Amino acid sequence: MKKYIGKRIISFLIVLVGVSVLSFLLIAWSGKDPAEIIAHRGVSNPTPEQIEMIRVEMGLDQPLPVRYIQWLSGMFTGELGTSLTTHQPIVKDLHKYLATTTSLVGMAILWIIVLTVPISLLCARKRNRLFDQVTRGITICGICVPTFWLGFLLLLFFAVHLKWFSVLPSPGWKGFLLPSFALAVPSSCSLIRIMRSSLLAELSSDYVRFAKARGLSANRILVCHILRNALPPVVTIFFQQFGFLIAGGAVVESVFSIKGIGTYLVDSVVAADTISVSTCIVVIAAIFVVANFMADIINRLLCPWMGREENDT
Repeated sequence: MKKYIGKRIISFLIVLVGVSVLSFLLIAWSGKDPAEIIAHRGVSNPTPEQIEMIRVEMGLDQPLPVRYIQWLSGMFTGELGTSLTTHQPIVKDLHKYLATTTSLVGMAILWIIVLTVPISLLCARKRNRLFDQVTRGITICGICVPTFWLGFLLLLFFAVHLKWFSVLPSPGWKGFLLPSFALAVPSSCSLIRIMRSSLLAELSSDYVRFAKARGLSANRILVCHILRNALPPVVTIFFQQFGFLIAGGAVVESVFSIKGIGTYLVDSVVAADTISVSTCIVVIAAIFVVANFMADIINRLLCPWMGREENDT
C-alpha cells in the first residue's frame, strides 16, 4: 500500500504541473489583454501609454516563463495578487467561493448516496419487475435532463407556485436544498444504472450460490455479501463525478444565484483575469485528482484482492 501511495503521489504532482502549464499558457495566449480591459474600465478611450503603464504595473511586460514562475511561487506562498473581477485578493476569493461550492457539492453528495444505494438495491432485488422498469425510464430521462432546465423547474414549482423556498438563495442549509438536488439528479441516475448492473453481475457468482445453499435469505445475501463486491466500479465513477460536480456547478450556481467557484471562474474568464482563471483550474484539477486517488484507496480497502491481482500481473 505504501509503494502504491507513493506512485500515486508522484503521478498527482506530474498531473498538477502539466495542468498548471497548460492552463497558464492557454489563458495567456487567449488574445485578451487584461491591461486593456482594466484601462477601458477606468477611461472610455485610454491612450496606448496608459495601457502600457497598467501592463507594467501588473507585470505583464515580463517574459511568459518569468510570469509563470512568479504565479507558481504565489500558489505556495498565498500571494497571488488581486482579482480583476472582485478587486479582492485572489486567495480570499478562493476561500470564500470554494467554501460555498463545497457546501453545495457536499449536500449534492448526500442526495446521491440517499438516492443511489436504496434504489439500486431495490432494482436488483426486483429485477425486470414494475419498479425496475419504471426506475429505468426515470433514470434515462434524468441522465438526459440538463441541470439548468431542472433547476428552473424546481424554482418554478417549489419557489413560485408552492412558495416553500425563496427565489433568491436563503441563508444556511435550506438555500442549498434545491440547487444540490438539481446538481445531484444526473449523477444519481447514472450511478443507479451502474450499481444495478454491478449488483446483477455479482448475483451469478459462486459465493452467492454457496450463500443460498447455506439457507441465507435473498435480502441478507444482497446487502451483506453482494453489495461490498459490487461497490468498486460505483466508487470509481462516484469520485469521478465529484470533480464534475465541482466544475459543473457553475450552471446550477448561476440559475440559483449562488456565488461559488464555478461562477467566479466564469466571471474571471470574461474579465480576462489570467491569474484567477489559472488558479481556479489548478484547484479544480487538484480536487479531481485527489478524488480519483481516494476512490482507488477505498476500493482497495473494500476489496483487498484487487491489489493482489495487480501485483500478480
